[in-house]
Amino acid sequence: MKKILYLSPGCFDKGGISRYNRYQISALREIEGANNVKVFSLLAPQDGGFEEPFEVSWHASGISKLSKLKFLIKVLQAVYFWKPDIIWLGHVNLTEILVRFKLFDKAKSVLNVYGLEVWSGLRPKVEEGFNKVDYVVSDCHFTANYIEDEGIRAKATTEVIWDCVDLEKFTPLKPKIEDDFYKRYHLPNPIDSPWILSLGRLSFTAAHKGYERLIEVFSKVVKTDDKSVLIFAGKGDMIDHLKQLAEVHQVSHRVYFSGMVHEDDLPKFYRAARIFSLVSDRGVGRGEGIPLTPLEAMACGSPIIVGNQDGSQEAIVLEKNGYCIDPFDLEKHHLCIKSLIDDEFKFEEMSTSAVAVAREHFSYEGFREKHKQFLNRIDD
Repeated sequence: MKKILYLSPGCFDKGGISRYNRYQISALREIEGANNVKVFSLLAPQDGGFEEPFEVSWHASGISKLSKLKFLIKVLQAVYFWKPDIIWLGHVNLTEILVRFKLFDKAKSVLNVYGLEVWSGLRPKVEEGFNKVDYVVSDCHFTANYIEDEGIRAKATTEVIWDCVDLEKFTPLKPKIEDDFYKRYHLPNPIDSPWILSLGRLSFTAAHKGYERLIEVFSKVVKTDDKSVLIFAGKGDMIDHLKQLAEVHQVSHRVYFSGMVHEDDLPKFYRAARIFSLVSDRGVGRGEGIPLTPLEAMACGSPIIVGNQDGSQEAIVLEKNGYCIDPFDLEKHHLCIKSLIDDEFKFEEMSTSAVAVAREHFSYEGFREKHKQFLNRIDD
C-alpha cells in the first residue's frame, strides 16, 4: 500500500474540478485504503456548496494569506513526519509549494491538469513545478496533447483519465418528470414545454461556456417552434446580463433561470431536458477539459451539444449521443437543436445512445480501475 498526501484547492463546491477531486480521492481511498490517503483542502465547506458531506483530513479557511500559511505548515508537517510515498496535487498552482520548499526528492509527485489553467499562462514557479513533477494526469486528451505539443512535458508522459459519472445516481429513470420538482424552481412542465438546458456557473468568468450565444441561437429556434423553452440552471453574476440579452432577442418570455440546483435534483433536471447544451470556446482564461455536466446529462438520457475547440469534443462518440460543433457556428447549433426537437425518432435514438456512451466510457468503476492501473505502473 502507498501513502498518498492529496492536496486539493477545494473539494466541497459544485465546480467541475472539485467534483473530479472528490471522485479521485474516493477512488484512491478504495485502492490504497482510507488510512493511507491524507487529504488537505485549501478551501473550506461553505453555503451553496456540495450538499452531501465529504470527509477530508484537514482543511484551511480560504485564500487569505493566513489560511495559505496554515495550509503550507500542514503540508510540510505531513511531508516530513508522515512521509508520504506520493504527493498528489489537485491543481497546477499547488506545484509552487514543491518548488519553493524543494519537496521533489521527498516523494513521487502527481499533478492533475484540466484545461484553461494550462493555456492561460503560468507563474514562473508554477511552470517550473509543472516541468518537474514526476507524473501528470489530464482529464482529457486535448489538454494532454496541448502540454506535450507546447513542450511543457515530454511526449507520451501524460496519463489521460476522463472524468466519471455516478451511474447509480444519474440514470434515465422513467417517467422522466418526478414529483413536480420543476414547480419548486418556478419552471414550466418539461412535458408541455421541451427544455433546452444549460447548467453551470453563470458567471462572467465562465462566459466561454456559451451562454450568450445560446440565447442568440434560441432566438432562431423560436421562429419555427412555439413550445420549447431555454433553461439556465445555476447561479452567478452573469444572470442579469443574460436576462437583458434575452429581452434584446425578444425571447425573455421563454427563457428561465432556476437558481442553484440542489444536488438531489440534478438528475431530475437532466432527465427533464430534451437537449443539454454547453458549447465552450477556447482562449486565454477560456475553455474546458472534459466538462462533467454533459456527461451527467447524457447518463440521464439527454442528447448533448458541445464545442470542438477543447476537451468537450471527447464527450461525443461518432455523433451517436449528440453533436460537436464550432462554438461560433450559430446556424449549425440552431439546426442541431431543431433536429432533436422536430424528429422524435432522432431524439429517442440519441437519448438511448447517450446512456450507452456514458456507461461504456464514463463509469466510476472504469475511472477507479484506470487509477489502479496508473498507480501500479508508477510503482514499478
